[in-house]
Amino acid sequence: MTVVYESMPIEGVTALNSQLSGVKWSDGTLFLDFSITDQALIVRAAVKDCTVYRVLSDSYIPEAETEEQAGLSPDHLIYSVEGAYFYKHHVPALFDVAVKHYRFVTGPRLVDVLSKSPPVIRTLGVSK
Repeated sequence: MTVVYESMPIEGVTALNSQLSGVKWSDGTLFLDFSITDQALIVRAAVKDCTVYRVLSDSYIPEAETEEQAGLSPDHLIYSVEGAYFYKHHVPALFDVAVKHYRFVTGPRLVDVLSKSPPVIRTLGVSK
């Protein structure tokens, strides 16, 4: 089975110019901060109703999750994902509610999120 990625574009932000710089989970909301390496910018994703998340380095993706992929590109940071092992492993076993799988892909990191709500993205200017 093929894992299908649908990008959620952010102008000027790609997998290659983003670094995960912060993770905070508070009252069911996951906050992810990404430093944009070629701009004085932080991208903050707030994911309400987050049920499960994980952070992996790109050098450690479990063998069971090396599925064929369609739609993944270095041009995007955030995706809605269908058909991935991570979703199939957690949702039937743990949840009887509708959750979606979102994946944040940077050069060295991967963040998987299961949530009832899509990520809300804000950009924050920072001084360098």
